[in-house]
Amino acid sequence: MDQVEVIFKDSQYCRKCPSCRRQIRCDTLKELAKMFAGADGQAFRSCYKCRSKRAGKTVSQRAGLDLDACYDTHEEFVEAVSAFLKQRDDHKFDLTAQRLKIKATLSSTFCIDNDVSIGACAVTTDGDLQRRVAMLLRSDIFDCSGYYFHLQHAHERRDGAKYSFSCPASVKDRPAERDPSTIQRYTVQKEYFECHGEFHISFSKANATATVIYEHNGHTESRKFHMTDDVRNYIKSHKYLPPRQIYRNLIQMTNVSDFEKPEAHVITRKQVYNFWISLTQGEWHRDVDDFKSAQLLVAEQDGYELLQGLQEPGISLAFVTPCFTDSQKFDRAKMTEVFIDATFGTNKHGFELYCVLTEYDLVSLPLSYLLLDTRGIQEDGKRGSRLTTWLMELRNAGLTPKWVHTSVCSSMSHIVIHITIYDIISYGFDMI
Repeated sequence: MDQVEVIFKDSQYCRKCPSCRRQIRCDTLKELAKMFAGADGQAFRSCYKCRSKRAGKTVSQRAGLDLDACYDTHEEFVEAVSAFLKQRDDHKFDLTAQRLKIKATLSSTFCIDNDVSIGACAVTTDGDLQRRVAMLLRSDIFDCSGYYFHLQHAHERRDGAKYSFSCPASVKDRPAERDPSTIQRYTVQKEYFECHGEFHISFSKANATATVIYEHNGHTESRKFHMTDDVRNYIKSHKYLPPRQIYRNLIQMTNVSDFEKPEAHVITRKQVYNFWISLTQGEWHRDVDDFKSAQLLVAEQDGYELLQGLQEPGISLAFVTPCFTDSQKFDRAKMTEVFIDATFGTNKHGFELYCVLTEYDLVSLPLSYLLLDTRGIQEDGKRGSRLTTWLMELRNAGLTPKWVHTSVCSSMSHIVIHITIYDIISYGFDMI
């Protein structure tokens, strides 16, 4: 009996079922054992009645997933789901077709909107933050699939919150029919399909991750928000803001009465981004190849010069600014103190960005920048050798400071100390 407590009471044997919490009573111990065993004699914790009820229910199984993967970045997730749906969903409804099933696990380092990590969102008690992330992921699915999902319900589970969405074009969400003769239509009648569209977002506190489940049988796309003149004019007047900030502002402005907002709740970041980039890309786009485009853009700016020793496509791109090249305006002999700083993950390619600055007449001036990505290189000292080359290029061009401050990392300090770039007699390092 699996070491469970069996009580003999009133000439009957009884045992409590942990599922239904009822006392199961039998005249003999053998009969009681059968209530908690299968046909083959295998023992179960729940009673026969509980198992029969569960067997009669329709169990939702997500076996046979068409796409099942884990993603560390927002870009990877959007690109993978978009490419998959583009190949598999032609937006034509077929009642006999199987639903497309996607499972995406978003890792703890996955960042959405560049400021919220899934790991922090999964363990937080801030329901508003979790709802915001769920809505942003809903917008991503809209961008990728062309289908807009309505939030049905959100509830807290033991391991975290779960948000469930459904396709509004599904027949199960269709409102009760009225007499057609009593309906005066001003728009095209809405279509409904046996699509069984579902979209779920589940946060896990234990793993600090989020799981996205998408199940849908394709049909015609949801009608997207019309880009009105008000929206276009707003984007034009704020084109120097990041597109994500423009998108947030537009959503907030839908609460303003004098702002035209027909179905503004379905505006997508992709629509805002596409219009924004059509306005701005002429200012910086020079070639279909990102690396070549950056080289051409830097080369055509007055006072900017490329450092020829660090022009490796997809690996390194270094250049100096007018503060370094204009020797008549900026005397390099007065640049006795320089600072080296860095940041990481600066663009969609994940490049590291290094910068050399100097203090000149109490003003900080940027002298040179280096974009670097050595993740795809298999060689010893791959980062250090290129940082050394960068600093030697500056030394050879006449930069010979007495003090170098670095808050980058211990490896950068090691490079600065051991190379003979600056011919420094005394060193002053601020390790911050």
